[in-house]
Amino acid sequence: MTQKLYLFFVMFFLSTACFSQNDVILKTNGEEMEGKISSISDEEVVFKYKNESVDYKVNTSDISKITFASGRIQYFKTNSNQNNQLGPHHNKVAILPFAYLKDGDALNNTMNKKIQQEAYTNFKQATNQLQYQDPTTTNALLAKAGLGDGNYDQETMEEICTILGVEYVVNGIVSVDKTNVSNYSYGSSESNKKSNKKTSSNSSSYSTSVQNYSTTITMNIYSDKGTTLFTKDHNAWSEAEDAYKLTIKYLAKRTPIFKK
Repeated sequence: MTQKLYLFFVMFFLSTACFSQNDVILKTNGEEMEGKISSISDEEVVFKYKNESVDYKVNTSDISKITFASGRIQYFKTNSNQNNQLGPHHNKVAILPFAYLKDGDALNNTMNKKIQQEAYTNFKQATNQLQYQDPTTTNALLAKAGLGDGNYDQETMEEICTILGVEYVVNGIVSVDKTNVSNYSYGSSESNKKSNKKTSSNSSSYSTSVQNYSTTITMNIYSDKGTTLFTKDHNAWSEAEDAYKLTIKYLAKRTPIFKK
């Protein structure tokens, strides 16, 4: 991935980082209702269509999920027949290879796929109704579509969802930069007492240096409607080179599709 492509990603994320101003109810028959929800109970949801003032009541048994204006998603129990009505892509998630930059330079796709696998492992821990597509399948489908090198600039996220056969895609950027070097010194001494009551001492010391890093991760989630459900930057607390692992875990747990 080139620096130019990285800049495209940044601009793309900034231009799409806005959430819907309405709540969206997805019914089990595939119908979508967009507007504002005023209340939810175990049996029904009270709802107003956008630009209308009349209250409608929708049985929760007829609802597959609600995507709130905040980006949060609430799922409702559905049976397999109802899911088939919604389409085979419903509730499926693909995680794209993450762009990886070290000291401002894009590296080969080995790290991109390693971070993709790390994100997949973390999202799989969520016990919700979503199915996570194996990264090998995702990458094979991307390659067949001519997108194997991360050249997504000619495709919208809606189109990528269609290519992968999923409802949601997760992607992001990991940026790792060298910062300062920490120096550590260690010393020890040992005394030996001889029979003539004289003592001798031995001492030793050594030092080591550790390179520190600053890690920033941007994570994004898009729907097959082209909607941005989540976008967030986070700086790693750790200064280790592999600090991205804990940071991805932190971000994944805060996305609307992750639910324990």
